[in-house]
Amino acid sequence: MVNAAAQSFARTCTMKTTGRFAAQEIDQTIRKNLAKLRKPGVLTVRPGFEIAGNQLTGKQAIVVTVHTKKSPADIARGDLLPTKLGKFPVDVREASAHQRLRVVDPAAAVLSELHARPEEKAPTWPLEREMPSGKLLDDPASDTQTAFALSRTTQPAIHEAISAHATKQALQYSPPAGAPALDRRQLNTTITVAVSPDAGYVTLSKFLTATQHSLVVGMYDFTSGSLLADFLADLTGQKTLQMVLDDPAPNETRDQLDSVTVQDLRAGLGGRAKIAWALNDKDPFVTAFMFPFAYHIKVIVQDDQRFWLSSGNLNNSNEPNPARPRPVTEDRDWHVIIEDKALAQLFAYYLNYDYGQAILHQAPNAVAFETTIADARAKKAAHANPPPITPAQAKKKPVAAKTFANSAFAITPLLTPDLLPNGHPQYLTNIMNLIENAKTSIDIQLQYIESSKGDGSLYEQLLQAIANKIAEGKKVRLIESARWGLPWVEKMKTTGVDLTANISLQPDVHNKGFVIDSQIAVVSSQNFSPSGVQTNRDAGVILEHAGIAKYFETISSPIGRKPNRRWPRRLVADARRARVRRAPASEARHAKRIPGGDERRVSGTWSTPLNADTTRVARY
Repeated sequence: MVNAAAQSFARTCTMKTTGRFAAQEIDQTIRKNLAKLRKPGVLTVRPGFEIAGNQLTGKQAIVVTVHTKKSPADIARGDLLPTKLGKFPVDVREASAHQRLRVVDPAAAVLSELHARPEEKAPTWPLEREMPSGKLLDDPASDTQTAFALSRTTQPAIHEAISAHATKQALQYSPPAGAPALDRRQLNTTITVAVSPDAGYVTLSKFLTATQHSLVVGMYDFTSGSLLADFLADLTGQKTLQMVLDDPAPNETRDQLDSVTVQDLRAGLGGRAKIAWALNDKDPFVTAFMFPFAYHIKVIVQDDQRFWLSSGNLNNSNEPNPARPRPVTEDRDWHVIIEDKALAQLFAYYLNYDYGQAILHQAPNAVAFETTIADARAKKAAHANPPPITPAQAKKKPVAAKTFANSAFAITPLLTPDLLPNGHPQYLTNIMNLIENAKTSIDIQLQYIESSKGDGSLYEQLLQAIANKIAEGKKVRLIESARWGLPWVEKMKTTGVDLTANISLQPDVHNKGFVIDSQIAVVSSQNFSPSGVQTNRDAGVILEHAGIAKYFETISSPIGRKPNRRWPRRLVADARRARVRRAPASEARHAKRIPGGDERRVSGTWSTPLNADTTRVARY
């Protein structure tokens, strides 16, 4: 399985640049018309692509971000934005919480963004201009940069936290000595598959109940009160828990913070709980990092005999408990439970290594930084739109978990950032091989797909492999979260491999799953981003089992529909071939949040600035 894909890393992708993103021309139009764009509530303007009804129209546009979108009837005629300037339509978007916070407290905006979740990272737009000054956001003379520079003296705690993030010790990851090989193997065993929100929690809760001796856990987020109660109820007597846990920004459906989960587990289990904070650069509880962006894995090994592996975390949106009031969002996630001692011990071996490394670098006095980071996150949350009042709707026909007993199939474990003996990335090599050898169809469901940069990187080669299959006429269907995928879809029109013609957006997608030729399924936690496929700690499995593939395919094509029904409308109707565009050389700045858009072109209003004494870079 490895050889064909390994060869792909030894050759250079041949990619053709087609089309042209007229960024400079649009920026020139913006500069000539700044007076017409200086309306109440306008935060930024930039070149981009028009979005209407959560769909790209294919038109290059002037993108205007306003604090709050309002109906034209509620805005004075003189405050309305133009619908078009020159030949470019004006596309008005409502600001994200980050963009709103950046105006009143750029230091807190920087810190909260440094400690944001991977999905909250947004594309960089080098020609984005602040308003009303009209200066580029990264211009040292801009209001944003000036305020950030002044905050060094007025908000020292925030800048200490920013500096601590930038100067944290980097540890080189190397696999544990004597680790089992991450190779393809034949099994004859029992495997259970399930999806959230339908049956994820019930299946996992039942799995935890069967614990006899121990749980070994690697987890990104653990904020579900129901699952915390399950852990405490099921780990009685002499049963033990070992866990490495990340500390991401709080999930909006949380019952408690990750830090509270750890406190409660330590209090309830005493010496039977061995818990370490993960080695990543965002975690204030550690003094060094091994996984630069996230300890993003979701694996539980039970009694060294079996394991649960998932795209979903131990939180209420990924594992909603049907016996409780429904959270505001319930995500699509895939899960597997595999009864195999050798594979269970393989994952436990790596999790034990992660724990052994992490416990050496726990920060003894992290409270001050954690408080500062929490304050910055709270300020960002205060600028967010209120969550939906109506909870997620129950599934009319929830999909039950399915168990395949005494089933013969081939399986390949996947781990990042591990390498094969030949030095090639283990996850990328196997996934590239699957894509390149697909005969008829590729179905991929992801939270988002970051755009590539036209630089021929390994990540770009991954996207190009998908583009090649589209060019060959294979059936390629890509589903992304509407919330997190849309900003990258727009960016994909400007640089790198353009897959937008084959992307469909759906609500509440957190999955990272594949179905290849209706014969092979991949369940994993790897997001499609350079860090997600290479440097984060993530895990997955390739399952060469037609029954499992069809189980997931029926659900993902799209969610809840059968595969032979009409696919949702493409993001760009006129984009017939995936293609590559080169990014401008100047595009290497800080990430900024780009919200979704719609067809209404209206101005906005300012909200009352947040009064706070607040809070990686020398500049914003």
